Amino acid sequence: MVVMRYIILLAFGFLISSCGNDSIVRTSADDEIQAWLDTMNITATRDNSGIYYYADSLNPAGVQATGGSVAAIYYTLRDPAGNIISQHQRANGDSLLCKVGASAIYPLGADFGVGLMRVGEIYNFILPPDQAYQDLTSGAIDPDLIAHLQITLAAVHVESDLFAQELIDIDNYVTANNLNDTIANPVDSVVLFPASGISFKRMRRGTGSAPLNGDTIVVDYTGRFIDDTAFGSDIGFQWIYGSGSPRELLVGFEFAVSMMQTNEQALVMIPSSQGYRESALVIPNSIDGDLVEDAIIPDYVTRIPPYSTLLFEITRID
Repeated sequence: MVVMRYIILLAFGFLISSCGNDSIVRTSADDEIQAWLDTMNITATRDNSGIYYYADSLNPAGVQATGGSVAAIYYTLRDPAGNIISQHQRANGDSLLCKVGASAIYPLGADFGVGLMRVGEIYNFILPPDQAYQDLTSGAIDPDLIAHLQITLAAVHVESDLFAQELIDIDNYVTANNLNDTIANPVDSVVLFPASGISFKRMRRGTGSAPLNGDTIVVDYTGRFIDDTAFGSDIGFQWIYGSGSPRELLVGFEFAVSMMQTNEQALVMIPSSQGYRESALVIPNSIDGDLVEDAIIPDYVTRIPPYSTLLFEITRID
């Protein structure tokens, strides 16, 4: 992996993976789930993790959401009484992306669930607390909730195809904003680095040398998505160049700064392959801040959706 990522994400992945293999008998949760299924006259399959599932709609000819693929989903989350806690359906916008089998979905049982599905299918997953929200301490959702998660699988993507589309989107952005017109947008045309897909536009020249390993680098920056929506900024952000710290510093960000002189300003366009890649999908997204506080997910998940192209306007200050 070429991207510097929060070490906590590794812990997040381990947490999901280890919980997913749990085969401890949960008599109380099982009894409650089975009683609900009996009341609804529903026959469901129980996985050894304690998740129950059944299909509303099957499509045997559909593409399987295999591990490593990227699933595009819609969902409805309900409590056992049928009350909707959260949902994202077609009327709410585009489908949500999640990488299958990469521990990049919360709650814990959703990753397992999506991996059972084919495109066009609708599945229901009854998640016991330890596969749902048991580790959420904020009170945003009852940690003892037995969650009814209904998922529709709209599409399955190959990750490399998503990365390739991002390069097309960056090229379209450069064209639409006349970034290669050095009269309208000085000072240099855009340079594409094919190996990484990163594009670099120098906007103001600086003075002095490029940074060397061990230099203290100070920058101001603003981060935007490809639609120019801002997601963050900082003034006086600093780090020791080439040190590998802080861990959240993107390789693409430091790569851009490696070409900058003091007082230089530049725009760098970073595809998600050099950014946060699959990030993580949180269901519902209203609890992502609580999950950060509980150290369950890294902070960037609250700001960066999966497969997001990132634009940074950087001014080197030091």
